[in-house]
Amino acid sequence: MAASSCLGQDQIDGFCSSGTLDGGEAVIRGDGRIDGGNNGGNSNGGNNNNGGNREPDAYEQDRIDAEARGGVDGPGSPGGALFPFEAECFPGTCLFDDITISDLASFRPTAPTLEMEPDGWMLIGLPANFIAKTSTHVVSGTLFDHPLDVRFTPASYAWSWGDGSTSRSSVPGASWASLGLPEFSPTATSHVYDTKGVYQISVTVWYTVEFSVDSLPWRSISGTLPGPATIVAAVAGSAKTVLVERQCTENPHGPGC
Repeated sequence: MAASSCLGQDQIDGFCSSGTLDGGEAVIRGDGRIDGGNNGGNSNGGNNNNGGNREPDAYEQDRIDAEARGGVDGPGSPGGALFPFEAECFPGTCLFDDITISDLASFRPTAPTLEMEPDGWMLIGLPANFIAKTSTHVVSGTLFDHPLDVRFTPASYAWSWGDGSTSRSSVPGASWASLGLPEFSPTATSHVYDTKGVYQISVTVWYTVEFSVDSLPWRSISGTLPGPATIVAAVAGSAKTVLVERQCTENPHGPGC
């Protein structure tokens, strides 16, 4: 029974090894040939007669490590599973070893929703509060003909306020009530407008990225990836009297009181 560690282009280029089971012992062939027999074992062209002691090479060491984990018909492998050649590539030979964020361009995170306080309008000279709602999520697809899951975790938030200014935050924002703050208080994601007008406010979430191929454990990729921007329009104006959450007798310091 045979299995292969080669994935995609590695198999074409011949950089991967292949393996069979011979009498319950893995026989691996590829860049470094290791015959599992007791006599005359050949490693990288060097004879090892009568099973003499020698240092295992990298490929054989992977087999030994797999046996220790129960990967080759070992006691730790229910049902006697084969050494997982297709699941575990040898160091430097796996097609997915060098994946970068650019390789995952077809996997796009979902756009956040954008809320604001007050809802849809701002008072000139007072902070308006903005909240980007998103969370860690997984996008599934295929890459190099293998099923792939990509996990996006929010890392930072890039804001464009529509008046020529921008900012970046490490938090998505929260309502004044959840922060325990009075209305029109400054927050990490608030902005003050100085001029009347209609403004286009946008937020872009930057994500850290992990991937899992063939349902194997998650592997992280360096860098961050931006998701699609979400844009809302809001009107900035002035007023001598505005609606607040409570009456002025209860909140004499509120706007308009």
